[in-house]
Amino acid sequence: MASRATKPRDTSIATYRARRDFRRTPEPAARAARAAAKAPIFVVQKHAAHRAGLHWDFRLEHAGVLWSWAVRKGPSMDTADKRLAAHVEDHPLDYAGFAGEIPEGEYGAGAVAIWDRGTWEPVGDPEAGMQSGEIKFVLRGSRLQGGFVLVRMKPRGRERGESWLLIKERDGLERHGADAAALEKIPLADPRDPPATARAGRAERSVAKQPASRPGKTAARALQPEPPGAKPSGPRRARGKPKGGPPAEGAVAAPLPEGQSPELATLADAPPDGGAWISEIKFDGYRLLAFKHGGKVRLMTRNGLDWTRRFPTLAAALENLPPADCVLDGELVALRADGVSDFPRLQQALSEGHDERLVFYAFDLLYVDGWDLRPCALVERKRLLRDLAQWGGTLRYSDHVESDTAQVRKQACAMGLEGIICKRGDAPYRAGRGRDWLKVKCQGREEFIVIGWTPPAGSRTGIGALHLAFHDEGGALHYVGGVGTGFSDRELAALRRRLDALAADPPPGLLLAGDPPDKTLRWVRPELVAEVQYVGWSGAGRLRHAVYLGLREDKDAAQVVRPVPDPELARRELGARNPGRRIVSAAPPGRRRAAPDPAQASRPVRIVGARSKAVSDAGAVHLTHPERELWPGVTKQDLAEYWRVMAPRALPGLADRPLALVRCPDGIDGQHFFQKHGHKGLAPQLHEGEADGQPYLALHDADGLIACVQMAAIELHAWGATEADPLHPDRLVFDLDPGEGVDFSEIVAAALEVRQRLKRLGLESFCRTTGGKGLHVVAPLRPQAGWDRVKPFAQAFARAMEADSPERFVSTVPKARRRGRILVDWLRNGLGATAVASYAPRARPGAGVATPLAWREVTPKLDPATFHLRSVPDRVARQKRDPWDGFAETDQVLPEGGD
Repeated sequence: MASRATKPRDTSIATYRARRDFRRTPEPAARAARAAAKAPIFVVQKHAAHRAGLHWDFRLEHAGVLWSWAVRKGPSMDTADKRLAAHVEDHPLDYAGFAGEIPEGEYGAGAVAIWDRGTWEPVGDPEAGMQSGEIKFVLRGSRLQGGFVLVRMKPRGRERGESWLLIKERDGLERHGADAAALEKIPLADPRDPPATARAGRAERSVAKQPASRPGKTAARALQPEPPGAKPSGPRRARGKPKGGPPAEGAVAAPLPEGQSPELATLADAPPDGGAWISEIKFDGYRLLAFKHGGKVRLMTRNGLDWTRRFPTLAAALENLPPADCVLDGELVALRADGVSDFPRLQQALSEGHDERLVFYAFDLLYVDGWDLRPCALVERKRLLRDLAQWGGTLRYSDHVESDTAQVRKQACAMGLEGIICKRGDAPYRAGRGRDWLKVKCQGREEFIVIGWTPPAGSRTGIGALHLAFHDEGGALHYVGGVGTGFSDRELAALRRRLDALAADPPPGLLLAGDPPDKTLRWVRPELVAEVQYVGWSGAGRLRHAVYLGLREDKDAAQVVRPVPDPELARRELGARNPGRRIVSAAPPGRRRAAPDPAQASRPVRIVGARSKAVSDAGAVHLTHPERELWPGVTKQDLAEYWRVMAPRALPGLADRPLALVRCPDGIDGQHFFQKHGHKGLAPQLHEGEADGQPYLALHDADGLIACVQMAAIELHAWGATEADPLHPDRLVFDLDPGEGVDFSEIVAAALEVRQRLKRLGLESFCRTTGGKGLHVVAPLRPQAGWDRVKPFAQAFARAMEADSPERFVSTVPKARRRGRILVDWLRNGLGATAVASYAPRARPGAGVATPLAWREVTPKLDPATFHLRSVPDRVARQKRDPWDGFAETDQVLPEGGD
């Protein structure tokens, strides 16, 4: 859709001056362009022009002027809305404050009002984006928030002006149906307010008034942290202090409890679906239970320690709460300048004795003035908590969102938060860890037990690295490697003193995979708990790129329990020689695997691939736990047998080709993760490699396929190039992915259209199902052009289809823009990108298989659900000819000039 400009852009404001008589119009005269002193501004002015009609003028400050577009239907926060935007002359910066009536007879005559304003941040070089025809940016206004893109359209016919599209990007802040009319209900913030205060104040409070049934309307308000610059206001008298009868259904008259163990959240890989779930911010601080009785306050940690003296400012604030007696559950945090909680800042404030810098977010009310609220539903407890006080300053209310938990998590991650806590809104308060509360993180950030340290090297003092572990659900201790960054000099010295006092023998029964720990490691009693941020797990169950954040004095080592990463790995006790001595099961809580059948557990699958990639009877690859289900009713043994039969047909598209694997250790209902990197203990039938910085795994023969089964790798995704020449693709792949409401017959028609378009460009193509709802059209290529040619060609091809039939096709990924249309996904054609390989099954219900088709089969009667793990081997056995016969022999190159 974007095209390069055909004429130089008028970067001055000469055109603006020439069109106006400043003796008649109240518009500001154009002064010399000046550099901005602060963050660049944006403004949207609603313009009821007498001749041009109603439109919205969208302006971005750049290089001392306002770049300007006239948006006919007005901006929208709905990603499905593509707003036509006519590029007009630059305006002076002073125009950003203009509102009034332009007199009749003057250019643009009509009423002008400021519709939105704030600051904007370009993504990339905006000047280059203006030239290339695609400007990406982030808006921070009262009505418009988050990522947007302006895309220049190709000129049509004798069109002289530049037509662009203004599109909201999918970033968690989008809102379905939020067009200009809907957004106008949100009042503008006072321009004198600080931007953060304005966003979190007037705008967010207005958004909160929207109906809760529209996901995203209230999420921004609840997830937006209160800015640290907000004026402290002491708690006032409660608006809804209960009198007489129970304040909520289920409340029980009772004395104030002497103590209380907190309810704890269970770590989850994904937000829960359905049910009465609410979502809250996951704070990064100290969990505290606050008891107030007769004006006196006690602050108790999750382990029952009294920390009242450590936080005198908080205790004093709680004494001023309206109820005489109450119990609050919440988190004590330190806030960054953007209002996000930060654990290192919390530690710094405490070490320096500045608890006045801290904020307590209350998220639950367990007791109030004679009533035990723990039996009440969470939403009722939160309602009473919200009305307990006029929150502000040191004491704040932690709001929640009652909408799509996955959407809330995405928005929280986009805001740089640690994650969210999902809670059942209809559940009572239950002490201890359970599944009524689930914590879903945005990145790897967890607590681990300190079990040892290594000495410093070079000029470093104190320690070199902390070595860490965790408990699995059965109580076994697992080694996860070391963390050697994130320490200050002061922390290094303090940690060394504490560790010296904890010297001990290695912890008994410590489990590990891969290489043994460093021989210089000095063991300590497993008592300290450290919080660590990391990017993922290595294949040996070790943390990757770990960064130390601080010690958690509020947590006991016995509470550090998490699922085992990569449970298929063989683990041994420290000091044991047999690496397969103990295999650890990581079944989720409440789910137990059936005991393995000893006869089956030792049964080998006899499959070996010779150099010709044919199947041989010599040798064997052994499967462990072949009875383990990968799909309901389909086991590892079944998948291995599938590959035994399908290897001759499948290997031409898999062998000696860079791959990415989708592994499902607990089957398709458990955790899925991509693997491109190798690891210690990688099966010898597989190997790892790298091309221009892009990692991959590869196999050579049928042995490699069974090795994939052994590690529960269900999906095999292949590069469009071979290992022998990874920088020059030998195929072009278009993935036709239907949006909501698209019938499969339309996908068939799209595949046939792609075939015809490619044929007009001199390219023959082949078709296959994807194992899902779409189709792939694949064109073989002579490995001549590099990725830098193939990818732009694919992009131009997809965009041409969208431009010719915008009602049918879309070339951009966000799902919200795909309703009723087909995504022509061209992104499979880049270095390191992959597409599911022919004959590879999918980790989805039904065990669908990506199946090559003859073009005569691609008709409206085609049903992709008929191609699955059970049916495809029979299909292949019946075929007299490979549907892709001739694929490898097709010799063709990309046409010159792209599309």
